[in-house]
Amino acid sequence: MTHPSIFRSAAIAALSLTATYVFAGDFFEQKGVALDSYDAISYFAPAPDPIPGVKELSYEYKGSKFYFITSGHLQSFASAPQRYAPQYDGFDAYGVSQGRKVGAHPRVFAIVDGKLYMFSDLESRKNWKKDVSGNIGRAAQQWSDVSKLVAQNR
Repeated sequence: MTHPSIFRSAAIAALSLTATYVFAGDFFEQKGVALDSYDAISYFAPAPDPIPGVKELSYEYKGSKFYFITSGHLQSFASAPQRYAPQYDGFDAYGVSQGRKVGAHPRVFAIVDGKLYMFSDLESRKNWKKDVSGNIGRAAQQWSDVSKLVAQNR
């Protein structure tokens, strides 16, 4: 193999890996699992932090695999995934309200009116909380366009 063809093969392989990641689903996956394996239902519990699920109790939604801690949580999610999955496919809610598609951190979140919103960091959540209803309204208006953007790193 010549030097240019080695480079070309490496470039194609890199693009293939990137495409696989992009099409794997959103909900800020880590290792192919949504929410970095945290149980989506556990975000709604009175406990202060989400709880990691197990791979034996998983459910695929919008191309992302969600893990759960109990079969009851799995059944609840499966019966109404849109109720428990993060808004804006798990991207930073404040970023979406500002017209940006930014990855989120699985432990920085807020529950508002029974919906899960994720954030890239504490500063983003702090800014979002300054005008929760306004930010939700702006994000809802912009999500269709923002969802088509390439995600930025946190």
